[in-house]
Amino acid sequence: MKKVALIPVIIGFSLVGCAQTALEADYGRSVQLMSENQVYDPTTLTRPSLAAVQGADPYMLDLAVTTMRTQAGEHKEVSRPIVVNIGGQGGQ
Repeated sequence: MKKVALIPVIIGFSLVGCAQTALEADYGRSVQLMSENQVYDPTTLTRPSLAAVQGADPYMLDLAVTTMRTQAGEHKEVSRPIVVNIGGQGGQ
């Protein structure tokens, strides 16, 4: 008889664990607000400009584009396993 009473309690706790948090319930709005608040010119969200970026350091932009283009082709490094060394004495 105790097992029969325990089953609804376990099911109840399981369902409570699946409940959404306040952030999860309104996640789409959170993402939208984050995007809106991080944009310098909000009109570009609905009407993107075809003009070049103005007001940025040209050397910084050149470095960013060069880095993006050169690092994208190194696929072998992505497949390497990650090795984490903890401590610095002996062993492997």
